Amino acid sequence: MLEGVFDALHQPEIGVKAEAFIRHFAKAIFEREVRRSQSRTPGVRPTPSALLSCFLDAIPHGLAHDRTEYADKACIVITSIVHDLVVMHQQPNMPPQDIMLILHQMANRFTALCLDESWTRKSAGCNGIKIMASTPDLGTTCIIQREFEVFRTLLHILKDLPPDLPRNVDDVIGVLVTVLNICTNPLDLQSENAQQNLVTRVGIFFPELQSPNLLVRQAAQKCIDIMVKLSGRPTHELLLPHRHRMLTGIYTKPLRALPFSKQIGMIEAIRYCISLDPPLVEYNDELLRLLHEALGFADAEDAQIVIPPRNLRQGRLEIIKLRVACIRLLTASMPLTDFFSRLPKTRQT
Repeated sequence: MLEGVFDALHQPEIGVKAEAFIRHFAKAIFEREVRRSQSRTPGVRPTPSALLSCFLDAIPHGLAHDRTEYADKACIVITSIVHDLVVMHQQPNMPPQDIMLILHQMANRFTALCLDESWTRKSAGCNGIKIMASTPDLGTTCIIQREFEVFRTLLHILKDLPPDLPRNVDDVIGVLVTVLNICTNPLDLQSENAQQNLVTRVGIFFPELQSPNLLVRQAAQKCIDIMVKLSGRPTHELLLPHRHRMLTGIYTKPLRALPFSKQIGMIEAIRYCISLDPPLVEYNDELLRLLHEALGFADAEDAQIVIPPRNLRQGRLEIIKLRVACIRLLTASMPLTDFFSRLPKTRQT
C-alpha cells in the first residue's frame, strides 16, 4: 500500500494530495514510535515497530524508481519527511535520542540500497545519504556518527561501477566530499578523539590510492587533499601512520604476476608517495626493485608483454596505460634517486 502512495506522487490529479498524505502519515508514525520508545522497559534493546519498518521499506521504492522524473519527485518528498522528523525534537517530550533511533533506521535503508547490484538502486542510496547529509542538526549528526560506514559504502559504489560509466557518477563523489567536509571540522581537530578519527579517516582513503579503478584513485586523492586543507597538516604527516601497511602491501607483490589494472594502481600509488614533499617512500632495495620492474615495462615491446587472449583490444589499451604509469613513476623518482645514472639510456617513448 505504501509503495502505491509513493507511485501516486507522479499523477498530476492527486500528486499534491499524495504528498500531503505521506508527510502527515510519516509524522504520525514517527510520533507513535517515539511514544513507544519512551514506554520501553529500561535495559531492553530498542527495535523498530512493524509499522515503522514497513514505512521505511517503502522509501527505497520511491527513490529507486526507473523513471528519473519520478525518482526526483520522490527525493523531494523524502527530503521533506526527513526534515519534518528532525524538527520534531523541538517539540515537548520529543528527546533527540529517540529521533536519532529513527534516523539511523532510515540511514540503514539508504546504505543497503548502495550495496545493491542495480546502478539505479545504488544511485538512489547515494541520494538518500545526500538527503541525510543536507539536513541540518540531527541529520548531519546521524551521518557523523556513522561516517566510516558511509565512506566505505560510497567507495564501494565507485568500485562496483559498470564498464559504461553512468552520467551521474560525479554525484557519488560529490556526496563523498560533502560528508567528508561535514565530518572534518577544523574547529574540533584539537581534541584527542577528533585526532584519532582523522587518522582513521585517512586510513580509509590512503589504501585506495592503489585501486585498479581510476575513479576510486581520483576520489581518494581528492579526499586526502580536502583533509590536508581542513586539518592544516602536511600530506606527509597525515599519511605517515599508514605508510608501512601501504608500502608493504605493494612491495611484497611481484607486479608481473598481477592484472594490468592492479599494476597500474600500485605504480600510481608509489608515484603519489614519491611526489610528496618530503617523499613518503624511502630509498631502499624494495623501491629499487619496483623501479627496475617499471623500467622493464617502459622499455619492453608490446610483443614481450603477455596479453590475456579473451580481450586483446582492451589488453593493448591497458598496456599503453601501464607504460604511461611506469614512465610517470620513473620521472617522479629522478629527484629522489640516482637510479638513471647507473643504467643505460632508456628507449625514448
